[in-house]
Amino acid sequence: MCGGSNIFPRLSPEQKEKANILRNVAMSTDQEAQEDELLALASIYDEKEFRRAESAKEGEIHLCLELPPNFTLLVKGHTSTEHRLSFLCPLVLSFRFPANYPSASAPLFVLSSNWLTRVQVKLLVSKDEFARYDRLLLQSSLDLMKDVVYCPRISCSMAVMVEPDSNMGICPACKYPFCTLCKRTYHGLNNCIPTDDDLRMQDEDNSASEEWNKIEERHAIQRVLDSLCTDWVKVNCKQCPCCGTNIEKNMGCNKMTCSVCHGYFCWICLTALCKKDPYSHYKDPDSPCYNQ
Repeated sequence: MCGGSNIFPRLSPEQKEKANILRNVAMSTDQEAQEDELLALASIYDEKEFRRAESAKEGEIHLCLELPPNFTLLVKGHTSTEHRLSFLCPLVLSFRFPANYPSASAPLFVLSSNWLTRVQVKLLVSKDEFARYDRLLLQSSLDLMKDVVYCPRISCSMAVMVEPDSNMGICPACKYPFCTLCKRTYHGLNNCIPTDDDLRMQDEDNSASEEWNKIEERHAIQRVLDSLCTDWVKVNCKQCPCCGTNIEKNMGCNKMTCSVCHGYFCWICLTALCKKDPYSHYKDPDSPCYNQ
């Protein structure tokens, strides 16, 4: 703005020096006050309850509060709800002193919970939520165990204990024997058959390798055998309607018994049969398998 003037007066060198002295005095006073408060906290709480940071003006106080009997908490919102509390989890009050505390700024506080025990979680959530929490807690514990792997069958995924120095796992639920390295059917002392991705990467790295050509040939043969096995199963087997296991019929009547779930079913129409009288299915005139 033309013709304007500065509304802030300029300080003389003497005034600037006095202002710096006052600022330094205030900062020194703040540091002394902060140190006094930290020493006071250390004298009130023991080492487990109060922890002071070594390189900064900050720390944290660990609190355990006991609630009186029949303590209730009123939560207000669109509708007010009342909750009865029997305990509070351990709390952590973290604080930090700004450089100009207490002359100009207030301390900064953060309140957080420390941990909840399994019993406390069960009291706080529903049965379904606790069942999910318990399952995830167990899974996280199993994941840390080196001798535990999971059944590679997607429909199972049961935890399996493996013997030390062994690469064979047998699922206790579905009885599936598998290799813990390649997650395929257990193949004894034979090397793991590489996957298509393994073959592709190896082909890019060393396509001319004679040894790898032999592995690739064995892999192709295995694919052919797997295909033949799959075709044979499709032609000669039917799936149990109760659990999906492939069942072969080599003799007997059309009432089948699953070797895995021991359920009864009809070989002709794949209907699950009654446990008490499975043959009633063939005696019913309205049944498509009547007298068969």
